Amino acid sequence: MSRRTHRAAAVLTAAVLSCAAQPVPVDPNDPAVAHEWVNEQIRPDDGEQGLKLSLIDAPATVPSGNPLSVTVRVRNESDADVSGLTVAPLRGPASGSVSDARAASVASVSEYHAAGDEVKVPELARGEETEIKVTIPTQKQPYNSSFPMMLVLGQDGATLDTERWHMAVKGETPENEAETEATKPAGMSVLFPISAPVDIVPGETGEAPNRPPLILRSEELATQVAPGGRLDELVNTYEEATEDEGIRSSTCLAVDPALLDTVERMAQGYTVDDDRPSPGLNRKRLRDSWGGDEASAGAEQGTGAEDAAAWLDKLRGAAKNNCAVALPWANTDLNAVARTGDTWLMREAVERGPFTAERILGTPVVRNLVVPGAGYLTSESAPGMGWADLSKSDLPVTGMHTQWELDQQAQAKNAEAPGGRIEGEKGVALDNLNNPALPSVADIAAPEPAETVRVLVADNTVDTVERFATLTPGVTAVTFDSSLAATLAATGPVPETTGYSDEHLRYDYTLDSVQARDLTAATAVRTAAERAERAEELDPTLVNPPAAWEASTAQAVMATVTELFGERTAAPMTLESYVGAPGEVGQGDVDKLGVPESDPAELTDTEVLNSGQQARFINDLTALLANDNAIALTRYGYTLPLRTDLLTAMTVTGRRAYTGYAEAEKRTRERLNGGRDTLAALRSSIALIPPGNVYTRTSASSPLLIVAQNGLPLPVDATILYRGPEGAKLNTPTEFRIPARGSITLQMTADLPSNNERTDLQLFLATPQNQAISQPVGIGVQTAGTSISNWVLISLLAGLFVLAVLAQLGKRRRDRDSRQAD
Repeated sequence: MSRRTHRAAAVLTAAVLSCAAQPVPVDPNDPAVAHEWVNEQIRPDDGEQGLKLSLIDAPATVPSGNPLSVTVRVRNESDADVSGLTVAPLRGPASGSVSDARAASVASVSEYHAAGDEVKVPELARGEETEIKVTIPTQKQPYNSSFPMMLVLGQDGATLDTERWHMAVKGETPENEAETEATKPAGMSVLFPISAPVDIVPGETGEAPNRPPLILRSEELATQVAPGGRLDELVNTYEEATEDEGIRSSTCLAVDPALLDTVERMAQGYTVDDDRPSPGLNRKRLRDSWGGDEASAGAEQGTGAEDAAAWLDKLRGAAKNNCAVALPWANTDLNAVARTGDTWLMREAVERGPFTAERILGTPVVRNLVVPGAGYLTSESAPGMGWADLSKSDLPVTGMHTQWELDQQAQAKNAEAPGGRIEGEKGVALDNLNNPALPSVADIAAPEPAETVRVLVADNTVDTVERFATLTPGVTAVTFDSSLAATLAATGPVPETTGYSDEHLRYDYTLDSVQARDLTAATAVRTAAERAERAEELDPTLVNPPAAWEASTAQAVMATVTELFGERTAAPMTLESYVGAPGEVGQGDVDKLGVPESDPAELTDTEVLNSGQQARFINDLTALLANDNAIALTRYGYTLPLRTDLLTAMTVTGRRAYTGYAEAEKRTRERLNGGRDTLAALRSSIALIPPGNVYTRTSASSPLLIVAQNGLPLPVDATILYRGPEGAKLNTPTEFRIPARGSITLQMTADLPSNNERTDLQLFLATPQNQAISQPVGIGVQTAGTSISNWVLISLLAGLFVLAVLAQLGKRRRDRDSRQAD
């Protein structure tokens, strides 16, 4: 079956290409979702007896006819001493494709055959381990092939554990076989991701002219950029690999702009803390701050500033004059961003990153190319990809705030008059931070791009048999081998389960060692190249590793790519050539975009709703603020870090791992909770303060006085909404400005029902677009004249009552005196 036929079959046999997200996060071991993470029928007994077999060292390839020598470790984690153990090498049939190799990885022991002699393991006491060597002969063959290998740890014929990987055997092409069109090497392009989680303490707001002080939760990022750290080793691997001209031309750095931005700030100094000063009015008075510090008691000065600067310099040198492309901001899940329905979140996810990467790296990046962290799009997210058309963006010149202001001006033309009464049930949801309604995903749709936007997606997530397909006008999907990408993702200490992988082939990848899975990934790259070489269409291959891959995986993969180019099994192909606009692009079915079965790492409805609520409230807060020529900070710049916080919360990184999902979900929850707390504090900083619970006016025409305060560093343009009983009318100021970190006293008149002694009203501070933003303030209004009249009447009635009582007492006394006289 050709690659195109296989790809078409995968699409046509999928009944539904997208699945509904879970309402709330669920632990991967929960029966409701466990089958989406792990097929319980795959290797259910491996390691169950407390005996573990791990591959320590093995070559990536071996010449045919030469013996394969591997080193393994056997560890006894059981409660007893163990003897009589053996390690037996097995081998399966040659894999014709990466998908075949993935199926072989989950095959039963009975489907493999003996590949060498058993090796006896010395007796092991509890907690003891030993290393042994196993030799596996190979047969001579004329062509390169890859084989699934298995080592079986057994005892008395019972299988206790297995270790599996794929081995490449290099054959020799017969000298009399001429190179034909079908055996010419197909092109190969490689993405080289540079990404890591950024743990900026949530709740940061913008400052000007300088950025706010950087506060990180930990020194984890400093550890990664330090010499010998993961990020440092990744750059070293890239530099070494790109010394080869073919590797340099075909390999493109895929950099996370959020990571670059954070490391650049680290280089200028930072603080490590688990909290940040509260925003708004909750600030110390000068006399209270004498001898104090704005930082919390547990804050410490960060130690990685020099390493951050050195790492950035090294990365700049490696990237100079080489290919680079920007990942979405913080490797965020674009499908989840689309579900929030927020245009500005989507724009920040795909538009700002390329310019940030160009500025920090000092080199151009590939424009109009999106690399979704999840590896696929949905029918909801595809229309938003047009925002990645950088040919229309003036962000580097005028900033995103200019686009925000233009959008606000357009909205103002169709807006209702500010202020007024809230009728009926309107306004029951006080503000968007508590609005339970799901957003409209249609709001993230972008205008048709002036230049084509290319989006890299797995080949089984789009309804096409070609490498290219038009999703929406100006947006083209460019597919990559889903099986190869899924194999590359299942590497490192926290292997990932991609949403587009075959659900039947998913298992706990940590059953195999990191070394074994690195070898499998490298062999998968070779298998994909050899299959492409044999295919009639000469389909090129894109090597698309996970964003947070390990340096050991990168070394294994790049070594294999170097060998493939040297052997002419594959030919170097630039990323621009791989994603370049084809002559004829078929029309994909946007309604059938999505994963074939299930994506267990998909953000849940609760997380998306929380993110959407915060995004909409951030928009309301930004609209409430006003720019001031005397203040360098813009209103969009003030709330920008709150938006990027949401993108970080929705990151794909770590979430796709069966063993890492719980921790990743916790980080998302804590960041969203931290963002919500900050927004609540900002909301409390803009408030109405009435003069007591009951306001008594001297007459019906007397003004009501209320104070509006603003604890934020920018002025606020606001209006007042109110709710009250039938017949009550409050004449509010149409629009007013509260100065930055100041307050004003507002005057209002009220037409209230004359038959009520007291009228209760609810007042809301709102944006000029009539979106409530503050907590409601309740006041009771009564008129002094009405109150006095009522008290006079009450006093008269009381006097009459007293006179009647006295008269009655006098009559009784006279009657008593009369009886005594008789």
